[in-house]
Amino acid sequence: MTPRPDARSEAQWLRKLERATAAHEKTRRALDELIADARTAGVPLMTIAKHTPYSREWARKIATRVDTERAGDSHQE
Repeated sequence: MTPRPDARSEAQWLRKLERATAAHEKTRRALDELIADARTAGVPLMTIAKHTPYSREWARKIATRVDTERAGDSHQE
């Protein structure tokens, strides 16, 4: 088992992990929105799947979720 680092080293690693996680979440959200926009523009789900790390079914679910969220946001304004 790997020994636990000292508190300062661990805190540095945790900050790096938090920054990377935040960047990943932001990028993932941008990709999800692009998937929804591509489907709305008429790009076939199979084509979207070939150019993203998702299957056709996951691309469909993502696009539907984003569209639903957008519809909910427009009703709240």
